[in-house]
Amino acid sequence: MKLSEAIKILKDAGVDNPRHDARILFMHFCGMDFSELISSDVFSDKKELIDAIERRKNREPLQYITGTVGFYREEYNVNNSCLIPREDTEILVNYAVKNMPEGKRFLDLCTGSGCIAISTLANTHNTRATAVDISKAALCTAKTNAEKNGVADRIQFIEADVLSYEENDGYFAILSNPPYVTEEEYEALAPEIFFEPKIALTAKDQGLEFYKKIISNYKDSLDEEGFFAFEIGSLQADALISISHGHGLSCEIIKDCSQKDRVAIIRRR
Repeated sequence: MKLSEAIKILKDAGVDNPRHDARILFMHFCGMDFSELISSDVFSDKKELIDAIERRKNREPLQYITGTVGFYREEYNVNNSCLIPREDTEILVNYAVKNMPEGKRFLDLCTGSGCIAISTLANTHNTRATAVDISKAALCTAKTNAEKNGVADRIQFIEADVLSYEENDGYFAILSNPPYVTEEEYEALAPEIFFEPKIALTAKDQGLEFYKKIISNYKDSLDEEGFFAFEIGSLQADALISISHGHGLSCEIIKDCSQKDRVAIIRRR
């Protein structure tokens, strides 16, 4: 298959950036570097490449096909047991890294691939984390990522439903990218999303179920000077502010690079 043919196949399938994705697949499966892919006449008949192009044609996410993704300053293994780490979540991690004092413990709820906890650990000093997820398969992926990024000795993984899990320990920070997509929003998402675990995406109560439960159930585990940090949907800021105020907490909203509300930082007043 020529590179030009792969690009056309992906373009005809409606893939957003067919040239980029075709090049990535040629590099990953054929061991080529970018300079070799300047010409569209580059050819490979490797079965792995042809299978990969077919998978991407069917709108399977590129990251699941290659099995890896860069996030913050680390690299993660990914598969369909967990959500693919995204740039939006780096905003949450960046806040945690900048505001986590040395030696503190933090909690990561709905950990998935482990990217929030692991990147926070990898970029802070002497911190420790507890990471919770309902999915055994996701936790297996997260454990692999903790080992890959050299923080396995500083993180504890717990298989539990965060909506009912009882936490008695104290933490300086409670971090989470919980499910927050409504059923109506889910049905309108790009085809790639349907390859990711729905349990990690959708939530009841207009997408607010996890925020309400986590704040209510875990606020007593938060250190006096500590904070919650949540990734949120772009239209959920007002609801998070209202929920926080209802518990006597303050709420600061951080926007993403598109100026959409993306992270809620919640503290004691």
